[in-house]
Amino acid sequence: MQLQEGHQEVLETVNVGMDPVVNGFAGVLVELVRERDRYMLREAAAGSGNRLLEFSSKDERLARSAFEAELGTLYLW
Repeated sequence: MQLQEGHQEVLETVNVGMDPVVNGFAGVLVELVRERDRYMLREAAAGSGNRLLEFSSKDERLARSAFEAELGTLYLW
């Protein structure tokens, strides 16, 4: 299925809460999104919305693997 120009499909979203005193910020929002023929991993600071990470690939398996690896890294904090 092809998405129309500018449309996105959110595949996964995880909000990871953190302690601002320990971690320096309140948490991060991690998303796996499909836009047309690309899969994007996006990570943003929960409080400010500042983009911390963006990764894009045409390979869904690679994008999902990066998403899961990033979540594993965040939960180790």
